[in-house]
Amino acid sequence: MRLILSLIFGIFVIMFVGNILLTEFPSLNPIFEEGKAWLSSMYNMSVVKYGAAATGILIIGLLFLVGDKKR
Repeated sequence: MRLILSLIFGIFVIMFVGNILLTEFPSLNPIFEEGKAWLSSMYNMSVVKYGAAATGILIIGLLFLVGDKKR
């Protein structure tokens, strides 16, 4: 449960910082749009190849790997 809450908190922090960066530095907007398009195409290719359920499980697994802290 703590891991899920920390992942959600991390996503909100990234969204908050990203919003501030895009507001203060509008020249970063094309880079952000390109990254968004790349992630969208990767998601769509994964859905076509593995299916929606497997893609969701892959995304959740990646979030757990990124959010896992070794102490």
